[in-house]
Amino acid sequence: MNEQDVDARLRALLAERPPAPDPAFSDRVIGLAAFEQAERRARRRAVRRLASETLALVAVLATFALLARAGPVAADLGDTIPLASPAMLGLAMLVLWALVGFRPAAAGR
Repeated sequence: MNEQDVDARLRALLAERPPAPDPAFSDRVIGLAAFEQAERRARRRAVRRLASETLALVAVLATFALLARAGPVAADLGDTIPLASPAMLGLAMLVLWALVGFRPAAAGR
């Protein structure tokens, strides 16, 4: 055996073989990509829902504030809303609705 044969044999023995394909790894990567896509969709839905509910809450609160100040009694009371008025009861109802609707456990819906 000459030097060239030894070199060729060493090159063949030390050459890196391409790694065998790993289907479990590719399945994990595909599953992770699908999970991230589903998570992005869920996050977009949650942000849209939060924005729409916040907008609805602001609109209803503005309506109650206008109703409370529009009556003839509002001139006598100044800037306060009477506790027994329908507007105050409506505001209490909205606060309860907001506490139930915006709780952290509602994110799983």
